[in-house]
Amino acid sequence: MRPTKEEWYIGIEAGKQWTQVSCYHAGVAEPETKSTLAGSQLYQIPTAICKRKQSGQWCIGEEGRRLAKAEEGYYAADLLTRAFQKETVMLDRAYAAEDLLSVFFRKLLRLAFPAKGIGAVTKCVFSLEEITEESVAFLYQFAEKLGFSREQIQIQDHRESFYAYVVSQEASLWKQQVLLFEEEGNGVYCRALSCDRRTQPMIVEVGEAFLGKLPEDETQKDKEFAEMVKQALAGRIVTAIYLIGSGFEGDWMKDSLQLICRNRRAFQGKNLYTKGACYAGALSMHGDEAQTVYFCDYKVRENIMLKAVRGDMEFFYPLVEAGSNRHQVNKQLRILIEGEPTLEVWIQEPGSKEARVESMELSGLTILKQERRRLSLHVFCGEKGRLFLKAQDLGSGSMRPSGEQEWEFEI
Repeated sequence: MRPTKEEWYIGIEAGKQWTQVSCYHAGVAEPETKSTLAGSQLYQIPTAICKRKQSGQWCIGEEGRRLAKAEEGYYAADLLTRAFQKETVMLDRAYAAEDLLSVFFRKLLRLAFPAKGIGAVTKCVFSLEEITEESVAFLYQFAEKLGFSREQIQIQDHRESFYAYVVSQEASLWKQQVLLFEEEGNGVYCRALSCDRRTQPMIVEVGEAFLGKLPEDETQKDKEFAEMVKQALAGRIVTAIYLIGSGFEGDWMKDSLQLICRNRRAFQGKNLYTKGACYAGALSMHGDEAQTVYFCDYKVRENIMLKAVRGDMEFFYPLVEAGSNRHQVNKQLRILIEGEPTLEVWIQEPGSKEARVESMELSGLTILKQERRRLSLHVFCGEKGRLFLKAQDLGSGSMRPSGEQEWEFEI
């Protein structure tokens, strides 16, 4: 999905050791990954910061590493982990790790900002290795301190970034299953993307498996990796394979590469997740055009709707769409209700003709004949990813003011 003239997406792969940033906007064919060293492809920027001893200037990227190596600056690494753990870091004096991380991100984001600044960013998408309630809460709060509004922020894991990257490529590449092999020094992980083409929109899921560690000897490494690839391909029809991570650098892949490239396309690189984050932002803004919907543990798997009337026409108003991130569900609206004091919420799986109805009784609310009562509705995510609907009585004008009643239901 290509950005419109006014849209600007930023994708951040936020890692413990490294951070990568890309931007995607009108005028570029695909997301552009940024480097702190102009003209280079050094996309992996250490999640670290250095303070010059002489001037007190803050530096990141290659300049920060150079200063630290020359002992010309105070250096702090692993800032994301340390900020999350609320550590204090000693440089020339004591700093809160979160404050150092804030300086790091402000410098990083300058590489990807539009000319009009932070307010012109359509979506800034953070891609994490793993999504937890704690990491989501921390990032929302942190991003708001950087100046983003909550509506500008999107948080997802690497598997969703892989999905967004793949479905944004030509359709022939994901006609069948797609595999991603990742090796960053902790062993080989395989992610498998599969698409159920019987539904509309098509449902896409990504599975993951750990295949083991590779030996140091390059000859044995090639042989062992070829066996891992065979294991991953068994019983699958695969149209494309992606290799990412520093573990696949060098010229050691011989037999394994021949196996990978047999009757399928293969790609190698390091910036798939940051580009995928940009694509995910565009997909979220153009969901009505999407051919696919992605499901995982933190996704809402069903469409949640209200049956409504406009004039003489009945229609379904979406409260939450299937494929939404549970932790980002936060919708407020006002409605008029007449007849029985009951809300009926319709819940339907994508592609299904069947729906179930949950009736929510607004106990204590009296609606007179031919009266319309105003309600404020708020759909939000509570603890452990549970979805709630909160309703508040707003009355029906000066003659029938609000009774200040509230109701809350778990959907």
